[in-house]
Amino acid sequence: MISSRTELSDILEPGVKLLIVGFNPSLVSWDKGHHYANPVNNFYRLLYQSGLTPRLLKPDEDGLLPQYGIGLTNFVLHIPSANESKVPASVYRAGIEGLDEKVKRYSPKLICFNGMKLYCYYFNKKLPGFGLQQDTVAGKPLFVTPSSSGAANMYFARRQELYREMKELLDSYV
Repeated sequence: MISSRTELSDILEPGVKLLIVGFNPSLVSWDKGHHYANPVNNFYRLLYQSGLTPRLLKPDEDGLLPQYGIGLTNFVLHIPSANESKVPASVYRAGIEGLDEKVKRYSPKLICFNGMKLYCYYFNKKLPGFGLQQDTVAGKPLFVTPSSSGAANMYFARRQELYREMKELLDSYV
């Protein structure tokens, strides 16, 4: 069945502390209408294991994330794909201004790029390393993790460590 959806909407409300930014909707997320809906994506497990959420959420509960101070957006909301490489870099770069506007509007304490190539698209340079960056997004601190995608499982243990580090950092901002 072909969806009539024109974009996968942000999960954003005033007062979010953490804004997690992805590439674009996966085909599964697009079909289901929820962020990180592919069952092999580790996103919700990482949130729970790090203590960012008090329980393991299901993708169809993504609308609850603002209750825990978490907002979600993507560089590209209107183009689903099987993986991020199916969308041209120019399209990701075109999303920078919109991301900056969201950061200014919602003023989260911390931005997280869920995927190292997002840093490359945003800053047009190579990521120096995961974790807290010296570079900021619209003046807000930036934290970068490997993608939560199941395709990035080579980073599984490192992702868990980084999500715990991000939680501790976020707690220190409160």
